[in-house]
Parts: sequence; C-alpha cells; structure tokens
Amino acid sequence: MKPTIFFTAVMGAATLCLGACDKSYRNEQGSASSGAAASNQLNAFIAAHNRLLGSFGYTEQAAKYRKADVAHAATDGEFLVGAGMIDQGIEQLKAARALSGASAELEGAAEALIRSLTKVRAHLADLSPYYTSKAYLNDKLARGRKEDPQMLAELDAADADLKRFGEMLDRETLKRDTAAIEKLKADGDMLGYNRRLAMFRANGMIKHLVSSPAPDAALFARSDADAAIIDQAIAAAHAAAAKSDGKDPPELHFLSSMLGSYRTFKETRRSTHAEQMVASYNHAVEAASW
Repeated sequence: MKPTIFFTAVMGAATLCLGACDKSYRNEQGSASSGAAASNQLNAFIAAHNRLLGSFGYTEQAAKYRKADVAHAATDGEFLVGAGMIDQGIEQLKAARALSGASAELEGAAEALIRSLTKVRAHLADLSPYYTSKAYLNDKLARGRKEDPQMLAELDAADADLKRFGEMLDRETLKRDTAAIEKLKADGDMLGYNRRLAMFRANGMIKHLVSSPAPDAALFARSDADAAIIDQAIAAAHAAAAKSDGKDPPELHFLSSMLGSYRTFKETRRSTHAEQMVASYNHAVEAASW
C-alpha cells in the first residue's frame, strides 16, 4: 500500500453506523430482517477492516517490515519484524464471514483477504524470533535476505486483497448509508438527517485525504466542497436541536474541530494537523449515538 500523509493506521475512519442503526431500514427487496442481517455483517466487516488498519494491525506491521529493507540492510540496522495483532484482524474477518446478508462479491473478497493475511501472519511470526534474538548476526542476514523476496511478495498480495476488500466495503457502505440518510429526510427527521449527513460527508472527506500521499489542488477543492456541506449540516442540526431539547448532539463539536484542523492543514501541509483532523473525526464517531 502507498504511504500516506498520516500514520499508516487511521482507526475509526471507516466506522460509520448509519443504516445499521436504523431498525426500520430495508434493503432493495424490502425485507427488514434481511436488511438488518446485511447491515450486521457489513458492520462486522467494517470493524475487521479497522482492526487491520489499527495499531499493531496489518498495515503497521507491513510498513515496519518494508522499512527494514532487508535486501539492502546492514546487520546493525533496525529490524522491527513481527506479526503484531494481525491475527485479531483475521479472526474478526472470519467471524464476519460467518454471518450473512452482504453481497457475494464482498464475501469473496473477504475470503481472499483471509487467505493472504494468514500467509503473511505465519511468515512474519516465523521470522520474528530470528530478528528479535538477533540471530541474523550469526548468518550475516543470510536467512533474512533469502526469505525477503517471498515475504515481500506475500505483502504485495495482501495489499492487493486489502485494497479490493476496502473498495467493495466502501461501495456497499455508501449504498446502505445513502439509503438510510434519504429515509430520514423523507420521514421529516431533519435533526437525524443533518447529523448523519455531516458524519457521512466527514467520513468521505477523511477517506479521500488519507488515501492520498500528496493532496493536490483538486483534492483540496473536493474537500472544501465537503467541508461546506458539513458546515451547513452542523448548523441545521444545531437549529433542529434547539427546537427540541436544546442540546447539541455531541459529535457536532468534534466535527467542527475536524474542520478547523482540516483548514489549518490546508494552509500548513503539516502531518500533525492532518493527524489532529483524523483524531477529531474519530472522536466524533465515538461520541455519536443513534
């Protein structure tokens, strides 16, 4: 996977519960029960995906191995080689796969990802003692260099499977969440509609920025458009809340903070401001309740 302007792990950047939390949500066939089942499996896949992107997950462990550059490293180099918590991501994928309701394409992508991640985890776990104990000093990195091409090939395969799985997950989540948001609007629930619209746009904004190693003018223009919609949705949600109990939904504060960090990042291009933006979004995800 390409390096990003952020740290490799962006926890929460895909955790958006919209349609899944709507008890009356229906899928295209009009079945509330099958819609709920599909949403439950989708949520389980989202959680597994986040685990793989999170601290000590797949992306972090893969980045550490590649950074070691075994093929060109000297024996006094730094080798942070290990399987981390990749096994937890695999187990969450398996648990999600055991559910039903999502598309066959997404389930197939999950199966392929489980297979490639299992190979990566096993190989990294096998290599870990070699590097941790510094046994590579005894053979002058001979074993490490011999196995490096295979390890890199396994990481490349897992990267491709993770990208495919993520793209399919985004596609199905977009379809579900768009339907949930539009239902709230049709029902006249403007507070719920604007809350979820703001979160939905923030989710997309974060993903687009995170996926780019070097944001350009076009990406910032797209993000500016998202920011304008989020601003409007926050204001509308605030106005709707004032007419009910007068209490702002808790995520609105964090979304405003996210926009502030985004605008600062746009000016400075500093990674610390990008990280603050992601952190504020993640706090909004955690604070939101519906």
